[in-house]
Amino acid sequence: MNLQQLQAFCAVAKAGFSVSAAAKSLGISQPAVSKQIRLLETHLDLELLIRHNNRIIGLSSAGQAVFAAARRTLWEAENLQRVKEEFTQQGGGRLVIATTHIYARHVLRPVIKDFMRRHPDVRLVLRQGSAATISQWLISGEADIGVSSNSDEAQDEIAFLPCAALYRSVFAPVKHPVLREKTLTLKTLVKYPFIIMDVNLEGGRAVLGAFDRAGLKPNVVLSALDTEVVKSYVELGLGIAVLLSIAYESSHDRGLGVIDVSKLFPPTVPAVLLRRGGYLRGYMHDFIERLAPQWDRKSIDAAMRSGGPASTIAAE
Repeated sequence: MNLQQLQAFCAVAKAGFSVSAAAKSLGISQPAVSKQIRLLETHLDLELLIRHNNRIIGLSSAGQAVFAAARRTLWEAENLQRVKEEFTQQGGGRLVIATTHIYARHVLRPVIKDFMRRHPDVRLVLRQGSAATISQWLISGEADIGVSSNSDEAQDEIAFLPCAALYRSVFAPVKHPVLREKTLTLKTLVKYPFIIMDVNLEGGRAVLGAFDRAGLKPNVVLSALDTEVVKSYVELGLGIAVLLSIAYESSHDRGLGVIDVSKLFPPTVPAVLLRRGGYLRGYMHDFIERLAPQWDRKSIDAAMRSGGPASTIAAE
């Protein structure tokens, strides 16, 4: 048994049992993938895949157990490679950061700029997706560090390191009457048409949840997946919005005015997401500490080692 056999087996399972897709992901031929899986089954003396008419349709019970163990083995093999790189390379490396649009646009820019200045030999890759997708990228090894709010579909393998809380403001056209209100309340806001973030996103749920708890129902005229899209339609005068305050850029959003409403709506607490048990190279620690200064190397490593269900762990 070797790593190539485990890689082929896991690739087929992760590709929805498509040998062709697995072969493409591994950069080898389909017959080579099939051969490696057969060798693994022969070595273990187990049928790992359910086959029907020469098609793979699923994992056997034994295959499910082997898949879980194989993923752990491949993950540890990757850790060993990172250890080797840490102690044999003077510089260089690659860092894949998975995040959502708003964090990429408004939170990470100064951090990444400073990081690249200090680590010019490290190649950065920025991937954007939903909170659930980010967790999956970390688990599969497609990303090294995630930056997102806590996912409702968080996995046991993921540790969350909370960052500083982010608060919300009302966004409205510069001459909109809501900006002249002396005291803003939920009852005041509900009088105006609303443009919100999609309810499948934390931003949309947080805003609607605050109204719901107050027994109020805003007139939602439009929802979108992107803060920039929401702001553009607010500027057109189609409604007001409640967004994270960091989304306002005075040099860019000249047609908009904002009012802090942190007392009316709950904050968002972004977090650094890491796969438990992984080995973090020095520059990865440096990136995390620049984004979340309250987390030092000792507390980061403690969070990475802790077991049990995925949860938010407080920095010491």
